[in-house]
Amino acid sequence: MTTTPQRRTRGSGSIRERMKGVWQIRYDGAPDVNGKVKKVAETVRGSKREAERVLRERVGTVETGAYIEKSDTKVSEFMERWLSTYVATNTSVRTQQGYRYYVNAHISPVLGSMPLQRLTGSHVQRLYATMQGKGLGGLTILHCHRILKGALGQAVKWGEIPRNPCDSATPPRPEKKELQTWDADTFQRFLEAASSSGFKDFYHLAALTGMRRSELCGLKWNDVDLDTGALRVVRTLQRIDGQGLVEGQPKTDRSRRSIGLSAGAVEVLRHIRATQAELRLAAGELWQSRDFVFTNPDGSPISGERVSKDFAKIVRANDLPYLTLHGLRHTAASLMIAGNVHARAIADILGHSSISITMDVYGHLLNDTQRDAVKVLDEQLLSGQK
Repeated sequence: MTTTPQRRTRGSGSIRERMKGVWQIRYDGAPDVNGKVKKVAETVRGSKREAERVLRERVGTVETGAYIEKSDTKVSEFMERWLSTYVATNTSVRTQQGYRYYVNAHISPVLGSMPLQRLTGSHVQRLYATMQGKGLGGLTILHCHRILKGALGQAVKWGEIPRNPCDSATPPRPEKKELQTWDADTFQRFLEAASSSGFKDFYHLAALTGMRRSELCGLKWNDVDLDTGALRVVRTLQRIDGQGLVEGQPKTDRSRRSIGLSAGAVEVLRHIRATQAELRLAAGELWQSRDFVFTNPDGSPISGERVSKDFAKIVRANDLPYLTLHGLRHTAASLMIAGNVHARAIADILGHSSISITMDVYGHLLNDTQRDAVKVLDEQLLSGQK
């Protein structure tokens, strides 16, 4: 093997030929927290011109502060660190569990063993193709894309990779499924079928307010003003694995909202309070005074999972059109749209982070309402010509 003497190039770096077509470049890395500069050696295969190009690039990143120290960290190792640091301090426990599921079930099995700094857009695209090959839907793949893009975006901010590989990958577009809703008559049939259910008032208020299940479970009397006819959505209550029922924050800032109550909603809440007063007397010292609107007979908060199971049971037993409990939220929106309520008001009531979400979810229903509106114009403006 022949070697050539080490030769200095412009800037703080040098090149040495180790063997034909193999070069070693050396340069000063970025200073550490103590100001100490470490020499970095790197092997480049190809022509001398290529080695010079790589050296110039490395030296340039050091000088501009964009230098990233080489690391063998695997994708799975980084994702675990991201989950236990950034996600753990910036999201709800429920969201953390969801992220961890997608990472462990889908992302790490495909990409986990790859060095983070070698990850490219094509590798990410392969993840999406693998998930599709397993029969997973577009929405599941899109969730993975958003999680991975967020994690790798943090890796860029932390200076571990120069760019986000997800920017060069495109997840499949999820198929838009038509929302399942009920009309007013079907909902009345359901209420009659639910007359003996302990959650009837829960269902009624869900349809009258469009609130999410977790928001209704977390509602407390301190958040309700029956005199002015309004309530505030300021917390959620959800079951967390290994922790039981846990109070949390609403989904987004816009989810923290005030909702005006109709006369019917006020009546439902007055009935709940009267029933709860009877339960409190019956329970005596066993009553758990935690101020929740919806409770078990001992005053303890109810589990949203129990409500959903009871809802599904009533729907099946009475041969009603298929609908999930969350579908009552969509039903509330569709009935407001049918009543020509403005999309901005609907977004405020539902707690959407922007009106664009309302338009995206319910746009097809709004289009139907617009067609009805122009029919009215047609009838009014052309009536004199008939």
